[in-house]
Amino acid sequence: MSTDEYRRGRAVERERKKRNRAVSGRYRGVIPVIYGIGLIIFLGASLFIGPESAFAVYLVTHLFYAGLIRGDIKSLRKQDIDWGFSRHAWFGAALTLPFVAPAYYLYSRRVIHRENQSRGVVD
Repeated sequence: MSTDEYRRGRAVERERKKRNRAVSGRYRGVIPVIYGIGLIIFLGASLFIGPESAFAVYLVTHLFYAGLIRGDIKSLRKQDIDWGFSRHAWFGAALTLPFVAPAYYLYSRRVIHRENQSRGVVD
């Protein structure tokens, strides 16, 4: 007899179904769209208004990127993907570095694809 026979019920069945679901990031699809819009606003502000407003756009968009990446990582962690310490690095880098949002988009695609393959679920 397996120990699973003693734990039958809704909790065990829910856990099995949860494990077989495909993993998906909550905000992952929005990141390239927001990045493109932010880039257009940044270029427009730097060309037509001046460097002060461009810097303000840079700060606001990077706060927004960091929030999106943090929310996406939290949603992936709820789906049992372990990010370890790198979740802090992604968040910190999104606050300061300009090309982290597209890099996170590509990296998270690889992580999600790998996790879905290990679960036996098609993306």
